[in-house]
Amino acid sequence: MNRVAAIARDLSQVYKGHLSLFAVIFAVSVISNSANAQYFNLGKGNTLEFYDVDYSQAPQQASVDALALIHHISLQADSDGAYLSLGGELREQMWGLDEKSYGLNGPPRVNDYVLQRALLDFYLHLNDHIAIFVQPARYDAFGEIGPKTTDESDGRLQQAFLELKGSVASAFATIRVGRQEIALGSTRFVWINDSSNVRTTHDGVRVKLDFGDTTSLDFAFTRPVTPTYGAFNDFNSHSGTFGEAYLTQTVIPHILNIDGYYYYRDNPAAQYLTYTGDERRDTVGGRLWGAVDDFKYDSDVAYQFGTFENREISAVGMSTRVLYTFEDEILKPGVQFQGSYFSGSDSSDGTIGTFSAPMPRPTSLNYIGLNTLENLIEAYPALLVQPAPDFTFRFGPESLWRASNYDAVYISRTTPLTKTISNTDQASYIGTNLIATLQWTPIEHIVVFGEFLHQLAGPAITQAGGRPAEAGELQVDLQL
Repeated sequence: MNRVAAIARDLSQVYKGHLSLFAVIFAVSVISNSANAQYFNLGKGNTLEFYDVDYSQAPQQASVDALALIHHISLQADSDGAYLSLGGELREQMWGLDEKSYGLNGPPRVNDYVLQRALLDFYLHLNDHIAIFVQPARYDAFGEIGPKTTDESDGRLQQAFLELKGSVASAFATIRVGRQEIALGSTRFVWINDSSNVRTTHDGVRVKLDFGDTTSLDFAFTRPVTPTYGAFNDFNSHSGTFGEAYLTQTVIPHILNIDGYYYYRDNPAAQYLTYTGDERRDTVGGRLWGAVDDFKYDSDVAYQFGTFENREISAVGMSTRVLYTFEDEILKPGVQFQGSYFSGSDSSDGTIGTFSAPMPRPTSLNYIGLNTLENLIEAYPALLVQPAPDFTFRFGPESLWRASNYDAVYISRTTPLTKTISNTDQASYIGTNLIATLQWTPIEHIVVFGEFLHQLAGPAITQAGGRPAEAGELQVDLQL
């Protein structure tokens, strides 16, 4: 409790002079659209982005939805002709960290700070087949020690693409050329990194083919953009290349869906064990997901091959989440279990056995992102309760082990803790995270999300000289 009080006190000092912004948030929240903090979602991934929502119908004069007036601004007398959609996002994210790197990656780090993200959406539809989407953004970090480029930027063109739509043979094609965000399937392995302030974006081309309501094909070839601090100066800042082919097939509507995918990632600054170098990694995998009454499931299995600095890659990753809810009971309780296995490297040969997703979503483990999807075994039972239709609470212990004792423990953004690679640290048990998570919609279309994590450190950490970690996060997110 003393630590929680200290975090609250420090955050109040960090945010002094910015409280008026919260007043603005709640003042305009009555006309905001749904936010994108779907941590409990077990479906195809996140909720629809602004550019995936159909705003083609002009609002009626009697409409009381103020946002409908800016979501469809007719540019011709014919309401079915050209129109402009305006929107945006404002997110305030508060963090309190204590030894997020277990004290093994630099000096002890205690930091309480606030991240602020502001986006504007401009979606111009010239007709039914051609559209242009532009999204400028600003990112600020208040009180963070050494803010990263994923947290702070004076200005950025987050997205800007030309969109072409139309029927091609038996498919409906959507082609996007330019800067864009890409999230695929469960988003475990290809994600937009929404927990950071600056989301991951790509420069390139993406093609999606929809064959009715049961089959879709998605292709992309891009250059992931490396964020920078300066305003609008990342146009030649890229980190290798990325390619994907993703198939989704509905076998039994709602009950059984099967995805198959191939990813290619060229990463010039990959890190494994004590090595850093150029990596060319291929991922082939599949996903099963669906729901039977009150039971939901979502599973990914993938195999990886390729080369890393003249070393062969052979790695396996898999993760499953299941959820059963008692919808007719008081508090609508739910029982959830998540189990994961992400292989690590062995010292017996030169093969890199460390699994590494091309665009990983570490928040599939926990939103704090304490650990990542490398060299990890996870067992995470949890209880969910819903005391109100707009409030969900989850609590559970997440136990973690190293898949290979010869490989490192990895933290934020695939960083190996090299101190855990030693003859004196051969333990596999990393520790158990006690996690409490809430999601609340106090007013329609605004989401408050929070998580607190306290780790009971295991010998894989303590034998390397590390200490337990503790972290809390609270965010208010709205989209216009």
